[in-house]
Amino acid sequence: MLPCRILPLSPWLPSQQGDAAPSSITEYEQLVLSTPNSSYVWIQYFAFLISLGELDKARALADRALQTISYREEGEKFNVWVAYLNMENLYGSEDASLALLSRALAHTDARRMYLAAVDIFERTHKEGLVEQCLKAMTRKFSDSAEVWLRAVRYRLASGDAEGARKTLDRSLQSLPQFEHIRMISQTGLLEFKIGDAERGRSIFEGVLRNYPKRLDLWSVYLDQEVAAGDPQRIRALFERATHLQLPPKKMKFLFKRYLDYEKAHGTAAGVEHVKKRALEYVEAQAAA
Repeated sequence: MLPCRILPLSPWLPSQQGDAAPSSITEYEQLVLSTPNSSYVWIQYFAFLISLGELDKARALADRALQTISYREEGEKFNVWVAYLNMENLYGSEDASLALLSRALAHTDARRMYLAAVDIFERTHKEGLVEQCLKAMTRKFSDSAEVWLRAVRYRLASGDAEGARKTLDRSLQSLPQFEHIRMISQTGLLEFKIGDAERGRSIFEGVLRNYPKRLDLWSVYLDQEVAAGDPQRIRALFERATHLQLPPKKMKFLFKRYLDYEKAHGTAAGVEHVKKRALEYVEAQAAA
């Protein structure tokens, strides 16, 4: 009997609680007849069939679900496609997984499907399939920052820092100009989280040299340094940020963040220092 593993690999589905799950095919048939557009119910059903060792029947049921769910319920159909691919990835061959993915791409949101497929194949360490998906989706959706960022994330998670850098460079050659700041800053964020913090700092320093008044970039950079936990670095960055020549509303935000940090992690002297700096700023503004 095959283990039932579909639902743990369907994290995009909401948890649904209520009556006990059906325990027979008859009960599941009644349930899908009463709620034909519920991907949750269909996926529970073919997970049940897998637990009985009925893989071919589970595949047939997945096809039936895709035919039954209304074309208006695009999200429900998408859930079934993804769970179906989960199933094929776990119990079928790589060729079968790719064939199913090709079918899905023709019938649902291709960008979302590629991203879901990368998640599925990465979780099960199918590096070859991940590479195929990354190559195809960055070619087909070269104007999507989300797609390029997923590729960067995979490279960093794999320990391929050079590959991540090359992917970033390629993305900037393809993305529209207005997406460049987002792409660069989000790559810096990924470096802090799963790559190398020093590379993350270099990326943020570079983008802030070009856009020194972007409060959103300063805020994200500060978030990462606070999470990294080096008080000397954190205070140095707050000092730089609070010496910027920004509109009063933005400066108030930065001083408040600095003060909150000192109250939570600093000393009474640190708190007084920030208050004094803020007062000096207010007085300078009043005198201007």
